[in-house]
Amino acid sequence: MHLEGTILRGPDFDPVEGRVVVADGEIVRIDATAVDSDDVILPAFVNAHTHIGDSIAKEAGEGLSLDELVAPPDGLKHRLLRAATHDEKVAAMARTLRYMGSTGTGTFLEFREGGVEGVAALRDAVAGEGVAFDERAIEPVVFGRDDPDVLGAADGYGASGARDADFDAVRSETREAGKLFGIHAGERDADDINPAMDLDPDFLVHMVHAEPIHLDRLSDRGTPVV
Repeated sequence: MHLEGTILRGPDFDPVEGRVVVADGEIVRIDATAVDSDDVILPAFVNAHTHIGDSIAKEAGEGLSLDELVAPPDGLKHRLLRAATHDEKVAAMARTLRYMGSTGTGTFLEFREGGVEGVAALRDAVAGEGVAFDERAIEPVVFGRDDPDVLGAADGYGASGARDADFDAVRSETREAGKLFGIHAGERDADDINPAMDLDPDFLVHMVHAEPIHLDRLSDRGTPVV
């Protein structure tokens, strides 16, 4: 199989006119050549920060503050998640996965509440009918939380924020297990950014209130932000 058009190639998405040749589901080569096509060929999107478990309650928090909506353990979303059945959560996530697949997302990093059960619900949704991405499933990278045993089921640990709990122990556990550790920081203000960075996370989420001192730390340590 081959695809022709303008190819966005490499980490910088350099535009190249030509042909992508695919064999056995893998790209075997890219030929730079003149082609008669206006198509644009690009890698599938990676969404590096999702909470698709919240699909059960889309738009439910209109008018609420950030803390009223998402702060654990009793923000609105946490109450709604506790009240929903396993099947309701799986069905809602499957709807979101179908939408993601239809718009070109191939991989997503999911922050899953609910411990081992929450991770299982996501995997059930991914395995369900109607969520295929062309000839391959959408690939989740699952960051669990809320349960000391969740690292056995998840690909890593997704911490809500340094002001919510002491994550030193779980950070050590993820490192020992060779798994990823991500944490939200700088979403409401800058107060939780340095404590989050002190945990030496694999990446940080949000950082919308980062100040120059935090950006310098990020640069020095090479810590990604999503």
